[in-house]
Amino acid sequence: MITLALLIITSSAAACTVGVVSGKATADGMPLLWKNRDSSNRDNEVLYFKGPRYEFMGVINAGDSTQVWMGLNSAGLAIMNSESRDLPGNRFDDEGRFMKYVLGNFATVKEVDNYLKSTNSQGRAVTSNFGVIDGQGGAGFFETGNHSYTYFDANTAPDGFLVRANFAETGNGDGYGYYRCDRAKELIQPIARKHQMTYRYLLQNVSRDIQAATCNPYPLATTKIDTVPTRGTVNRHRTVSVAVFHGVKSGENPYFATMWTVLGEPVAGLAVPLWVATAEPGKLMHGKKGAAMNHAIQRIEGQVYTEVADSTVISPRDIFRVTAGFQAVETGFFDLTDQALAEWRLRYDYARGMERLQNLIQTTAYNVLTYRSKAVESQ
Repeated sequence: MITLALLIITSSAAACTVGVVSGKATADGMPLLWKNRDSSNRDNEVLYFKGPRYEFMGVINAGDSTQVWMGLNSAGLAIMNSESRDLPGNRFDDEGRFMKYVLGNFATVKEVDNYLKSTNSQGRAVTSNFGVIDGQGGAGFFETGNHSYTYFDANTAPDGFLVRANFAETGNGDGYGYYRCDRAKELIQPIARKHQMTYRYLLQNVSRDIQAATCNPYPLATTKIDTVPTRGTVNRHRTVSVAVFHGVKSGENPYFATMWTVLGEPVAGLAVPLWVATAEPGKLMHGKKGAAMNHAIQRIEGQVYTEVADSTVISPRDIFRVTAGFQAVETGFFDLTDQALAEWRLRYDYARGMERLQNLIQTTAYNVLTYRSKAVESQ
């Protein structure tokens, strides 16, 4: 019974894979923040909030606006987390409320640091690795327990990046997710070392990776592997959403920071850009019955997990078959967005263009997902 209880606890706990990349390691000099959100809450959506000091957008569990699981504010500060129960303290589960508070009240990594310092004595109900970037070049992780924390600076880290899963460097050794962390590092390091890391690479090559400790299904087009267990892969059967925050350089308008979001499992979805300046994530990203975008991606998920006996096993061949062409479509989104941002940086009037492009890309992504899922169902 004890063993069964431990298995239930482990399987229900949130398990995320996350990374911070300094502007020193990116191709454009802008910091990046990435999170694969693993959770039992499959229904995710994005909301716009007006905080005490700053507006922000954040990924939430559908219908629960009291907590934010990754987000970006109008000052250019982005935050996300990975649960790390190996940090000191026996109180947790306030991470979502903590991040919502940070997004609404703080502009810089330094302000977050000061807040953590001021709450050490009274304590916090969190045991988590909080990844942050800001509009002044700040980028790093706060490994945060109930009464203490340690900051790791991506700007001074080897090769300019940091990765975490569900353990802390300052933890007691009882964490988990070591393979996911090592695999993400393996993918990121050669690119970051050359100072060529991009948000595109994090989305298309890292967040969607399904190489397991026991098998490598790549290349998908010619693989002889029928199924891959995804309990320990970077893209997991429990990955419910993804965000890659593409920051700005110090002194730039923080409204140009972009929140790239896959509102579902990355291998089954398409990434769309969000900007806080639009004050509305889009009608496809939230709703009374949940987010239509999230539901569309979930239908694709059902078409790449086809093993009846084990719902955690994915089919590499079905990924290749069902999502054929997705990468080309998504690359088109990236190109359009990069071109638009370059133009917006040259002129003041950008908010209307952001709103139009945000809606255009979302509508296109939703139509592609819906058309493909219907085509597969009819086969």
